[in-house]
Amino acid sequence: MNKSEKNLKQYTNRIAWMYWKQKISQKDIAKKFNINTVQVHRILNDAENRGSVKVFVEGSFDICRQYEESIKKKYDLKHIEVVPTESTYSSSTETTANTLDPDPLSIAYAGANTILNKINIEKCRNFGWSTGSTNAKIAHILPEIKEQVSFVDTTGSLRSDLSFNPLLGLNTLSRKTKGRCYHLGAPYIFPSLNEKNKFFNLKFVKDILKKEEECEYIILGIGSMKGSTSLYNRVKNHPYLVDKKIFNQIKKDGAIAESSGNFFDVKGKHFVYDEIVRKDFKLIKKKKTIAIAGGIQKASAIRSTLLNGCLHGLITDEEAAKHILND
Repeated sequence: MNKSEKNLKQYTNRIAWMYWKQKISQKDIAKKFNINTVQVHRILNDAENRGSVKVFVEGSFDICRQYEESIKKKYDLKHIEVVPTESTYSSSTETTANTLDPDPLSIAYAGANTILNKINIEKCRNFGWSTGSTNAKIAHILPEIKEQVSFVDTTGSLRSDLSFNPLLGLNTLSRKTKGRCYHLGAPYIFPSLNEKNKFFNLKFVKDILKKEEECEYIILGIGSMKGSTSLYNRVKNHPYLVDKKIFNQIKKDGAIAESSGNFFDVKGKHFVYDEIVRKDFKLIKKKKTIAIAGGIQKASAIRSTLLNGCLHGLITDEEAAKHILND
C-alpha cells in the first residue's frame, strides 16, 4: 500500500539513517517503503533542511590546499582550513546571517566539523566561545553532542539599549550538549568604567572567567571595520551598538578588525578600550584559539589578526585566503 507524504514524515529519520549510514540506495529504500525514488529524494532533502542530517566532507580541495600550506607557513599556524567559496561554483551566495557582518555559510560547516573532531578525536571537553553570526550558525549546524562538553562565552552580548543579541549561540548549544554552557550576561559596552569594575568583581563573574581558563580551545569570529557590513557603516544606522565617543576613538586608532572585543590595526597592533567587554587577550594567546571568518570583505581584517600572532588556527574560504596572501 502506498504511503502518503504526510504518513512518510514519521519515517524521515529512519530513511535518512538507511541512506547515509547504512549506504542503502534510494532505489532500494523506495522498494522497502513501496514508494518512488522521487519521494525518497524529497524526504532526504527535508531531513537535511530540518537539521536531522549534518553532512561534512573531510580533507582539502585543489587550490585550497595550496592556500592552506602558504598561510600556515607565513603566519606560523598549527591549524588551517580553507574551504571552497560557494560563488566560485554556483550562483549561491548564502551566508551565516542576513546582516551583522556575515561569513560564507561553508566556513560555518567547516567550523562545526572541526569542533566535532576536537570532541571525538582529541577528547576536548571545554571550549571558549564567542558571540557572533558565524558561531551562532555553527551552534545550529552541530548535531547532538552525547558527551559532557561545556562552552564558555566571556564576551559581552547585551547591546547598549540592553536588548538581547540574537547571535549568542549558547542557547542552541545548551540544548545539544550534555555539558554546561556559561555566559557573563554582560553588555558589550558599559556606561562607565566604574560600573564595569563593579560587575567584574562579582563572585559569579570571577567563577565564569575561571571556567574559561580550563578550556583547551577558544573559537572566535573576526569582524571587519571596513566595507558595507562593517562596524563603521552599521553604527550610522544602529547607534546602540557602540558608544559614539569610543567608536570615534576606535576609528582614530585605525582599527580594521575586531574579535571578541579586541581590536587590531593593519599591522596587527592590538588595541583595547576599557569600557568594552572583551575576551582576555592573554588567554587568547595562551590557549589554542581558532578564528573562523571568510569572504573578501573580511580578508584585510583576518590578515591583521594573523599579523598579531595571537591565533593557533584559522578556518576561512578560498576567496579570503587569496586576498590574505596577496595583500
